[in-house]
Order: sequence, then structure tokens, then C-alpha cells
Amino acid sequence: MPRKLTKDIILEGAGRRETVYIKDYDAEVVVRPLTDGELAKIFSSIGSVPLREDGTPDIGKIDISKNFEILRMAAAEGLVEPKLSTKDLEAMKFGIPEYIGMKVFEISGVVRSEEEAKKKDRR
Repeated sequence: MPRKLTKDIILEGAGRRETVYIKDYDAEVVVRPLTDGELAKIFSSIGSVPLREDGTPDIGKIDISKNFEILRMAAAEGLVEPKLSTKDLEAMKFGIPEYIGMKVFEISGVVRSEEEAKKKDRR
């Protein structure tokens, strides 16, 4: 039987931390999930967002330049250590800010992780 959802459980969401290894820098960063408000702000900044049948954003169908933009925004919002601005992220090696942003989206529940996608494909 599932446990009862409490206010404490709901509010702990953005308090969760995960360490992500960045191969190109041979270093780790710490990220957190985004809140509903932060996600709404990010997605509203690009206008209309295509949705999947389950109601989650289908970022694969977003224009590539807007996709890069929202991934950098997600990385800037979700990075805990080091804390970087979108301008700082733009100075990183190509693809790294987007990788971090995708990891932030994964732990925020916006996109499935690679492991989850592989499990679903095996079924």
C-alpha cells in the first residue's frame, strides 16, 4: 500500500540533491530538481510547448535553438554546486550545459532517464 502524501514529502522535492559526473571536465556537479513554478517559467519563456499524451512536455519536438535555450535555463536553475548563470554556462564546452540541463529535467520528472527508456523499450 502506498504511503500517504504529506506536505513535508511534497516540499522536500526541490531539496533533493544528486551528483552528476561531467566526463569532459573529469569533475562532478550537484544538481536539484526544479519546482513546478521554475519549470513553468522555463517552458513559458519559449511559447507553446508540445505535450505528450501523459501531459509532460515533449522537448524532442521543440525547435533545436529553443531546446538548447531551455536546457541551459534548466541547468542554471538546477545547479547547486557550482552555482552558474546562463552566461557562465554559455562559456562551457559545447554540449555540457545541455547535458546538465537534461539531467536536471530527468530528476525533475520532465523526461525519462536513459535507464527508464531502456527498461520501457525491453517490455
